[in-house]
Amino acid sequence: MLKNKISRNAILYSKNHIDADKKTIKKFMSGQKLMQNAGKCIFHSLKKESKKRNIKILCGPGNNGGDGYIAASLLDKADFNIEVYSSISEEKLKGDAKTAASKWRGPIKNISNFTASKNDLIIDGLFGSGLKKNISGNIKKVIKKINLKKLDCVSIDIPSGIDGDTGEIKGIAIKAKKTITFTRKKPGHLLNPGYDYSGIVQIMNIGINLEKLSFKPLILENNPDNWIKNFPWPDATSHKYTRGYALIIGGEKMTGATRLAVRGAGRIGCGLLCLGVPKESFDIYSSENPICLVEIVDTQKDLKTLLNDDRINTVLIGPGLGISKKKLDYIHQIIKTKKRKTVLDADALKNNFKTILSKIKGTVVITPHEGEFSKVLKNLKIKKIPGDKLSNALKFAKKTKLYLILKGYSTIICSPNGKASIDRNSSPFLATGGSGDVLSGMITGLLAQGMKTFDACCAAVWIHGEVSKIKGPGLIAEDIPEMLPNVLKKLKNYRHN
Repeated sequence: MLKNKISRNAILYSKNHIDADKKTIKKFMSGQKLMQNAGKCIFHSLKKESKKRNIKILCGPGNNGGDGYIAASLLDKADFNIEVYSSISEEKLKGDAKTAASKWRGPIKNISNFTASKNDLIIDGLFGSGLKKNISGNIKKVIKKINLKKLDCVSIDIPSGIDGDTGEIKGIAIKAKKTITFTRKKPGHLLNPGYDYSGIVQIMNIGINLEKLSFKPLILENNPDNWIKNFPWPDATSHKYTRGYALIIGGEKMTGATRLAVRGAGRIGCGLLCLGVPKESFDIYSSENPICLVEIVDTQKDLKTLLNDDRINTVLIGPGLGISKKKLDYIHQIIKTKKRKTVLDADALKNNFKTILSKIKGTVVITPHEGEFSKVLKNLKIKKIPGDKLSNALKFAKKTKLYLILKGYSTIICSPNGKASIDRNSSPFLATGGSGDVLSGMITGLLAQGMKTFDACCAAVWIHGEVSKIKGPGLIAEDIPEMLPNVLKKLKNYRHN
């Protein structure tokens, strides 16, 4: 059980974990004690396994291997059938790993002699999160054998072959059913393909107290614990004007996208909504949107008149907008003031983003998927780091001073000050046309109600994903706004941990 006051949802880079280990060893306990604690955690996690199974522990040259040797000794004393395989000879081991290996009383087999049957349980202590080069040779053959046979495997720290910071595969990686990690998760546990390879991730405490070490993590796994205290619930004094007034700009043809955004903003609690639409589409919008005012916006002057209403505190532009010089002028007009927040989505991101960025004066949230994000980076001439989704997102937010929601199966939310949240609360059924439009409306609705920008982005993404998990197969975008009340009811009774 984690007892630190620092959020249990905090995520640490591999370097942070190394620093925490070093500082703990320097101030509080020996490296050998930390390794003993890790081995005990692995033992406690596995002690309910059937003793009829053979447990085969693969030990690498570093601390992961040392943890494996400690676990092997404890499991052996508890009468489990244990076999230990090492990737290097015992003479080449160093430091705490060598000490741990010396306490193992059984034989240590060379990994090249590894064999396993379907009922065996494999403990992967080969490599930790700091692996920098691709796996090759005998170890690659062993991992390939484990994956092909679909053997039950529990990884220590992170599956061997997964980059702890990016989730990328270094040549080949073990596909684990469970990963036992220590202190906090790493980005690689949450970013694909690392997420898919990690299985169930169990976080265990080996005695590292982040608070005492003065760690201040800036990255979190998205969870209501992080933002529920700031959620804008109405109270007895609330009325429609206190719950925010948002303007959504629609387009001529793809009216469905804009209407979905309106439903998302309304269902999430926005008090008042206004739709600014072209004259030619006015009848479509006005007949199907009783929850909002519908105004004609055909010229810059029309838009200016709407924006003169100081009660409008948030604007969404993009869903169903279309791409043209006139639409780009609309975007420029909306973002050139500091007094309201703006959400740019869909078509708004396909315009010349370099000119958009030059006009921004207020708070702006953008919500691209990977393809749109790549085009925005290219337009701004920001070099993309191959395979490092998190670093690319953080770099972009810091450079542009924008709030970024980089959508995907791992959605990343970034603020300009370096804070980030990785969201895994989703399902594949969210991959359907219009779901992103609903999300942009939800973000707009929360911002209009006064929720802090980063929290509003995180909350909207989490709630959006929660709907997809509940509905599952058959989900279409129109389902999402209608299911929001049920999710909001659950959140109203949510107990902050």
